Amino acid sequence: MALMAACAFGLLWTTTASASQGSCSTQLTPAANSRIVSAETLDQSLFNAAVLHYVNIERCNRGLAPLKSDNNLMRATRQHSRNMASNAYVSHKSQQSGYRNLQDRLSRARVTYRVAGENVAKSFVFAFDRRNIGASANCQFRFSSDGAVVPRHTYNSLAEDLVSLWMESPTHKRNILYRDYRRAGAAIGIDNDSSFCGTVYVAQNFAN
Repeated sequence: MALMAACAFGLLWTTTASASQGSCSTQLTPAANSRIVSAETLDQSLFNAAVLHYVNIERCNRGLAPLKSDNNLMRATRQHSRNMASNAYVSHKSQQSGYRNLQDRLSRARVTYRVAGENVAKSFVFAFDRRNIGASANCQFRFSSDGAVVPRHTYNSLAEDLVSLWMESPTHKRNILYRDYRRAGAAIGIDNDSSFCGTVYVAQNFAN
């Protein structure tokens, strides 16, 4: 079957209208490279750290200050990513009362800011790499082109893939590289659907 390409949406919202490359270099923990992404053992802190790692690499490459992890932003994204996973949609808007837009979610999470933004995306627990796959049995997927087994994502590979996806889109890239941002938080929700054995819904929020 043909696999739908991962999708993403970006939003920059404001209430108003440099660092050297080495200064924001970070290292991922061994766990990010070895632990697979699973709904049963989901580690939001590890996911956030992995996404922030790759976001800061992009910023460093352009001489921008690194973003720091923010617990309140993580709280806002955790709520939204879980809601998206529960209802199988990808959007900046929500039907959930009190959390209908980015402004609502930041307010509920007690985030203070002047400028804020949001990236959201949909991906998968398995590293399909936007390639066609054959029929599966018991969550055993193979690539159509060569028959190779499709691996599960680690926190590292999923974060790297998501940031790469966002950087291919001008709107998402703008959020990642926005000069005034200083904080970020990312979270993940997983829908254990039967078709792909785990669809991933992601939100990352930014603020000054």
